[in-house]
Amino acid sequence: MRQFVLLVMTVMAWPTQSQAQQEYLTTVDGWAFYKVRASGAMTNTNVKATCEAAGMGYPCLSPGTGSCTDRWSSDCIRYDPGFYTCYTHKSLSNKLCGHDDAYGYGSRCRPLDDTFVYAPGWQSDDSAYGVDYDTHSYGLNGANKNNKYALCAVDSYAPCLNGGTPGNHGCY
Repeated sequence: MRQFVLLVMTVMAWPTQSQAQQEYLTTVDGWAFYKVRASGAMTNTNVKATCEAAGMGYPCLSPGTGSCTDRWSSDCIRYDPGFYTCYTHKSLSNKLCGHDDAYGYGSRCRPLDDTFVYAPGWQSDDSAYGVDYDTHSYGLNGANKNNKYALCAVDSYAPCLNGGTPGNHGCY
């Protein structure tokens, strides 16, 4: 009997633990941004896989609007940061911490600590681009960091339920 009760308690505790691995950050241009715990090296491949496994899309280092397309690809979400910046961490820092962190690219905004964003073509080793609040470091090579957070996003206008894939203000 004790074994059965222990099993039930373990199964019931698992969803809460799983949900704790995603943290809502803020919403920018209709996209709800989250930090989602990843497992393994923080490469572009792993950031993408982490976001997709959570049923979310993923931003690139650049937002993909205006002239900010140098570190963006068409499989990333596209959003308007609301003020001039070509860096996702900076636009989130502006919303979360009230400053665009001019010289820290998000590394001086505690909620962005240990987050990595998909950065196509940035490094030859497939590194995602990361920031660290504790050391105020930015431009961290993700291939050298493990088990941090992927920056992910879901369209807040049309949440994707039942396995839909987030798109630019819609699901497909």
